[in-house]
Formats: sequence, C-alpha cells, structure tokens
Amino acid sequence: MTDGRFLLALACLLLLTRTAGRLARRAGQPPVIAELAAGLLLGPSLLGAVAPAAHRFLFGPDVLPALGALAELGLVLYAFGIGRHLAGPAAARAAAPAVTAVSAASVLLPMAAGAVLALALDGAHAGPRATPAASALFLGCALSVTALPVLARILDDEGLTATPAGRTSLAAAAVGDAVAWCVLTAALIASGSLGARHLALTATGLVAVAVLLRARPVPTRRGTDLALTVAGCALAAAASSATGLHQLLGALLFGYLYGRHRPAPAGEPALKALDTVAATILLPCFFLGFGQRLDLGAAPWDGPLTAVLLLVAVLTKTVGCAAAGALGGLPRREWLRVGALMNSRGLTEIVVISVGHEAGLIDRALLTALTVVALATTAMTAPALRLAERLAARPQSGTGTGSGTASTTGATPRR
Repeated sequence: MTDGRFLLALACLLLLTRTAGRLARRAGQPPVIAELAAGLLLGPSLLGAVAPAAHRFLFGPDVLPALGALAELGLVLYAFGIGRHLAGPAAARAAAPAVTAVSAASVLLPMAAGAVLALALDGAHAGPRATPAASALFLGCALSVTALPVLARILDDEGLTATPAGRTSLAAAAVGDAVAWCVLTAALIASGSLGARHLALTATGLVAVAVLLRARPVPTRRGTDLALTVAGCALAAAASSATGLHQLLGALLFGYLYGRHRPAPAGEPALKALDTVAATILLPCFFLGFGQRLDLGAAPWDGPLTAVLLLVAVLTKTVGCAAAGALGGLPRREWLRVGALMNSRGLTEIVVISVGHEAGLIDRALLTALTVVALATTAMTAPALRLAERLAARPQSGTGTGSGTASTTGATPRR
C-alpha cells in the first residue's frame, strides 16, 4: 500500500474518536461510548450511506486488514493491562465473600435468563449453525458478560478504582468473563463449530490456567523490556487461542502472572505508556472493524426483542449484583455502586456477539439487538452511578445519617 490511505484512515479514525471522547466526557459519559459510536458511524451505517465513495476510499478492502491487525493487537495488550491491574494490591484487598457472591450472581442470573429467552424464542433469530443447546448457551453468555476493559476505564474516569466497589466489581468481572468465554466455547462446540480436538485442547488449556494461577511468583529484576513484554503477551494469546480458549484470556492470564512478579507494575512509566497506546490508538481500530461489519440502517430491527433483552440484561445485572454485594457484606454505598458497575457490557459483549454471528449462531436481527444492549447498558453506567450516590446519601429508615454517608471506605467519584 503506497498511496497512504491506511495512514489517512487511521488519522481520521483517531481524530474522530478523540473529539467524540471529549464530548462524551463533557456529557458525563465514559469516552469508550463515543469510541464505539464513532466506529459505527464510520461504517456503512452513516459514512457508507451518505458518502459511499469516501467510505470506499478510506476503508476499502486493501485498508481494513491492516487496521484489523492493529485492532487485534490492541485487544490483546488491553487485556494484558487489566490482568496486571487485577494482580495489584487493590485487587488483592477485595473482600472475598463479596467477590464470590457478586461473581455468582453476575453469571448465574443472566445465564439462566438468557437460556429461558432462547427457549422462548424457539429457534427464531437463530443462525444457520445454531442448535437449541448452542442458542441457550450463547444468549446466556452474551447477557452475563461484563466488559472488563470498559469497566476498568469507567472506574478510572470516575475515581473508583481503589474503592471496595471498584475492587469487587473488577474481580467479579474477571471471574464472570472467564466463565463466559468457557460457555461461549461450549456453545461453539454444541453447534458443531468446534470439534472433539478443540474440546480436548480447551480442557488442556483450562488445566494449564489453573496450574499457572496457583504458581508461586518468582523474583524478577526491576525495569520493563517492552519488546519482550509484548512478545510474551502475544505468545500467551496465541497459545490460548490454539487450545480453543479466546486469545484475550491468554493475554489476561499473562498480565496477571506478570503483575504477581512485580510489586507495583502499574507504576512503571513504560507500562503506563503501553496501556495508553492500547486504549487510545489501537482499540479504536477494533470499534471501527465492528462498525464496518454492521449496517444499522439496513439491519433488520426487532423492537420488542431489543426491549426484552435490554430489560432482562439490566435487571439481572443491576439488581442481582447489588443484592449479592449486600449479602457479601459491602456497605450500602458500595453495593449500590456494584450494581451500577456490573451492568456495563460494551467491549466484551461486542466481541462475544461478533464471534457468535461469524460462527452462525445468531442472525442479523439478534446481532443488532445485542449491539443496542451493549451500547445502552454501557451508557447507563455513569448515570446509574450518580443515582447510586443519591440513594446512598439518603438516610436509611431507623437511622439518623444512613450507612451510605457514614462509609469512609469509598472515594467520592471524580466528575
């Protein structure tokens, strides 16, 4: 490619996402919402409809593969950063009872609801390779995920990373998403997309993950060699993919083990720079690639289906996870925050439904509906956090001040 179109397309993408992110922040929304929307707008949904020649020039078939490679690298590096964060001191201080309760609720309730919905649909909106078991597993998986990278960015934007709600939601999302990827693999096997060989490799991968998670950290010298770090992350992701697991799980595990070897990995300037590049330059390429595959204007639209999916998704996550946090011993302010935070699905659900659609498990109508659910639940997170703060500030019945205002463990969110 010698005409510079790849560089021009990348420049247009980054300028748009940067501008949209600033506007989203002013509107009280996390920037990732704007990045998701920008990826859709640069696809056939808007740019391809109003300026097809410009769309073909910027994002033609000779440009998209290069952007897709950047997107894949961005996803892997971002998962690596989240894994390091989970191994840090903040994640280690998360209360085990609360994490256990919230993890169980965030997985079991949406999984069960998704399976019931799939049975009620009785094959409607199923893809060409879907079976009843595969449909139930896939829809349960799609509704149960919490977007771990998006959640981490929201916590950082709102200043909640070090709070009990932040630590609990991050740990619970990591557990829940690991389960969700395994369920997605099971759905692919049930549909015949993966054979017995993949099943054996997946089992081997799970065993390897369990062994590595129990491994004792070994001393390492200080300092970061970015070339070796990125190479190790890529190898871990490739090995995870080869065993039938999603490549993001390999990168996440590598980041977790890397974080256990270093007392404060997030404080290293080189790693901070790597996280910044992944989040602000590479991940927008993924959102662009998804937007190129989905034309919202031409996609079949099922309003009632979208409304039901959104209602079930919100109730099972917000109410279920908040109740689980309360049962796990979190203060009132914190379990209200957990309910709001765990509802964010953005990036992870986009990846899951992309895999499901490409594997023939869902049709375009269900793909569109789940995309709306992913965007809507992520957009709800910031307003839901503000509502949680107002509810926590109200005095509880029988008390003069209310436990929400008495809590000193939670930081006040940044605005």
